[in-house]
Amino acid sequence: MTTAYGIHLGNQSACLASFTNGAAVVIANDAGDRVTPAIVALNGSEWEIGLTAKSGQALTKSIVKHNKRLMNCDWNDEDLSYVESSSSCRIQNEETLTYEFETSETTQFSGPDNIATKMYAKLFTIASHSMRNEGDLKLVLAAPLHWSNESRDRLVKSAELAGFEVLQVISEPAAAILAYNVEEVEDDINVLVYRLGGSTCDASILKISNGFISVEKSIFRSDLGGQCLTKDLAEYIAKEVNQKWKLDPRESKRAMAKLMHHADNCKHVLSTLNSAHVFIESLLDGVDWSQNISRARFENIISSKISVYIEPVQKLLENFDGKINKIVLCGGSMKIPKFQSAIANLLPDAELLSGLNPDEVIAMGCARQAGMLFDIPEFNLHDVSTEVEFLGKDIYLKYLDQTIQIFKEGTPTYAQNICSVNAGKDVKNISFSLHENPEEEEFAKETFDVENITKPFTLKATLQHSKILLQVE
Repeated sequence: MTTAYGIHLGNQSACLASFTNGAAVVIANDAGDRVTPAIVALNGSEWEIGLTAKSGQALTKSIVKHNKRLMNCDWNDEDLSYVESSSSCRIQNEETLTYEFETSETTQFSGPDNIATKMYAKLFTIASHSMRNEGDLKLVLAAPLHWSNESRDRLVKSAELAGFEVLQVISEPAAAILAYNVEEVEDDINVLVYRLGGSTCDASILKISNGFISVEKSIFRSDLGGQCLTKDLAEYIAKEVNQKWKLDPRESKRAMAKLMHHADNCKHVLSTLNSAHVFIESLLDGVDWSQNISRARFENIISSKISVYIEPVQKLLENFDGKINKIVLCGGSMKIPKFQSAIANLLPDAELLSGLNPDEVIAMGCARQAGMLFDIPEFNLHDVSTEVEFLGKDIYLKYLDQTIQIFKEGTPTYAQNICSVNAGKDVKNISFSLHENPEEEEFAKETFDVENITKPFTLKATLQHSKILLQVE
């Protein structure tokens, strides 16, 4: 069984998932974590990627964070300023963007694309170690909805340089829907996809009809993200330190860097547990800091921000006449229960899908899409950016004394329909005929030998460009 992979590389973290034996699963990294920090650092003369780059961020390290912002060809001064303030390396903005990594041992230069390649190379190593058999690592990537094709191509090239074979790039909201198999519903529905990442958020309304996903409305915000909540928590701890020891960590860049690191870890712990312990060795002037923080305290700290974070959803729903049937949440910051309940309360009649970890949802959707591409017969995996064609008429299937509609008008190509066929035990073969109208003659007919098949069995129909492929399973 071929294994397909899906990757979501975000501003703050990256997640790798695989699809095999009909299921998508997240692959843990070498530290046992299911999510890898999207951080690259030069420590001395050695490159560190992921958790090693994040942990123990000494002043000797030259670090870049939120690199994905500058992978967008349409980046602006706000993006550049954000990456500069978050990182400890200089950024040269002349003909091209270049990071200057300077340590006590060496100075090296690297561009955003090269940093992305280093991240993908780390994930390639993780994926390679998970494979049972040698072979190409085929991959589907996710990109923000508002990115141009040129920006998406940069992601593809970075992943290919790391060793992956990229099958397709899909939008992050579409990947979130695929992770929950929402596109398989029979009725036409509207789905709200809300992603709250480390430094950005976006909300989208997508319509699902006959397995086809279309974007109705979308809002992107580059000023909202989980990093704002981390800062609020770090500020709270700094005030507690100042009150007890009369020392202000906010006056020390090194102390605040430590505080931000531990506050971020604390925030993620409180997303799943009711309390978290913060211990910071030598925070300021040799003083160690130890403190327990409850989820209730954390929720009280961020309570004033909740209305700000649900504002994109409220704006999206303005002048939208349809009904939201389902809600899909993704992005690491959406693990916070207070935010989940705030979105659910905003749309009490919609079903909130929360069975998957929000920071793993997009990667799992990409993996599932990669698995479906392998399952499509005679599909050219190198031609995935062509325009979508739609069926012009209803298609009916006749067999024995049954007549069913297998595809509706407007169904996109490569859609599939699986139906159960209940035939008598003594039936040796069955003829299936296809009709544009039940009363008209068939335009195609195929007969299958079913004598040795366990009954009932399934018939899978795949809508292709010029024909409908029938397969008995």
